[in-house]
Amino acid sequence: MPNKEFGDFQTPIALAEQCLRLLELPDSARVLEPTCGTGSFLQAAALLSPGSERVGIEIQSQHAELASKWGRVQVGNIFETDLSTTVSWDSETPLFVIGNPPWVTSAELNRLDSDNLPPKENFKGAKGLDAMLGSSNFDVCEYIILKTINECRSEQFTLGMLCKTQVARNVVEYAAAAKIPITESHIYRIDAMKWFEAGVDACWFVVSVDPAEPCDYTCEVHSDVFEPRVTESRFGVVDGLLVSDVDAYLVVRRADGVCPYEWRSGLKHDASGVFELIATPSPTTKSGRRLDLEMDYVLPFLKSTDIFRGRHQELSKWVIVPQKTFGAETTSLQHVAPRLWAYLTENAPALDGRKSSIYRNRPRFSVFGHGEYTYAPYKVAVSGLHKEPVFRLVTPLEGRPVVLDDTCYFIPFDDPTEAAVVAATMGSPECAALIQSLVFWDSKRPLTKKLLARIDLGQLPVDSVAVCADAARIAAAARIPFDEFRAKNVLSNFGPLSTPQRELALF
Repeated sequence: MPNKEFGDFQTPIALAEQCLRLLELPDSARVLEPTCGTGSFLQAAALLSPGSERVGIEIQSQHAELASKWGRVQVGNIFETDLSTTVSWDSETPLFVIGNPPWVTSAELNRLDSDNLPPKENFKGAKGLDAMLGSSNFDVCEYIILKTINECRSEQFTLGMLCKTQVARNVVEYAAAAKIPITESHIYRIDAMKWFEAGVDACWFVVSVDPAEPCDYTCEVHSDVFEPRVTESRFGVVDGLLVSDVDAYLVVRRADGVCPYEWRSGLKHDASGVFELIATPSPTTKSGRRLDLEMDYVLPFLKSTDIFRGRHQELSKWVIVPQKTFGAETTSLQHVAPRLWAYLTENAPALDGRKSSIYRNRPRFSVFGHGEYTYAPYKVAVSGLHKEPVFRLVTPLEGRPVVLDDTCYFIPFDDPTEAAVVAATMGSPECAALIQSLVFWDSKRPLTKKLLARIDLGQLPVDSVAVCADAARIAAAARIPFDEFRAKNVLSNFGPLSTPQRELALF
């Protein structure tokens, strides 16, 4: 069984052997396993390359004793060990660093009160709001792989690690930014549920490092570790940017730049039972209680599934937005919206107990992820969670602007024609091709604000006639005004309007 405190999953010997077969270990190899556990990889190395020199490092003495049957194992903490100076060798033969580091995040280990963590630091330099919202939380396996590569980078070696595929991608991206001399890399997918009863997308990740050779930050993806000759695709860093399909990307790379509009995230509140209300059509709690609230603070609400499934023209939920913008004071609600204030006060235990640090030292009953853009009448929106990029034009419901939840991304508009044209362009085959070359669909949230911000609409090689026709259809379905002359102007000059242009467009 996995040891939760240490985040370890002992590797079945059959899997360890197959992984090492792909490395073609010479009999004279030096084999290092930085987190060797009970020694599965050391055992596999002994079976496949009996003449190899094998060294392991393991924090748990009981595991180290078992692993010592297959090599020289020292009890130690990888987080406190410098692999370039601490490990001694009897030879100078080719080096292979292998293993199965813990598949766990620092936050998960903290929740378990584990001491098996590196010294506290903001891993990879996350700053400001990103760090506050969780970017400083890191995968321990990723930390160990990057630590290994950095400490051994001055010599030629091969690294082979079992890890989540997201970790492998992060390593390739980081290596390119840090100019770590990777010359070749491969992902061989594994069935993590079969081998470890873990419901994650995982792989055998192989990296070749050689400071004397040209760097290559593209990585071949193979469908299965037991079918290594089957290649699915190639991802990697091109022109300093990570792409999911290098070959497809090269065809549409011109449109990979800066989006002329700013993408926004939806509303975050962390208290759906309080802030989200059922539309019956009057606001009703999930328990069936009808509320009489000041409707200036209650707006139509859509979630990512509503956007993806095409339910964006249906009023099914309301959401309470107690502030116009994040950080605005809320105490005045006692006077301007006393019924709402009474309802929020009644639910104070749930609201005051929200754990996210984003609400700390903020006005009481705060929500997050909203501003003037939230109240724009038209929005081009997409779900960040689903495995297909489906863009919708969201228009007012019940004559009121719609609020989207924080699993959605959107661009706000005042001009209905401009909104329809952007929706049609985002839904074009050319845009889909670019997104397909950039996105990693196995990610928890495949479409991100960062990815969407890379789509330069003005550089997409779209058929302008087809886009205008599609925009007209979208506007008609939404029952909003559409100006064909204005649409052509938008297509030739994407981007926020100047004040005179905006005034002209609104009349």
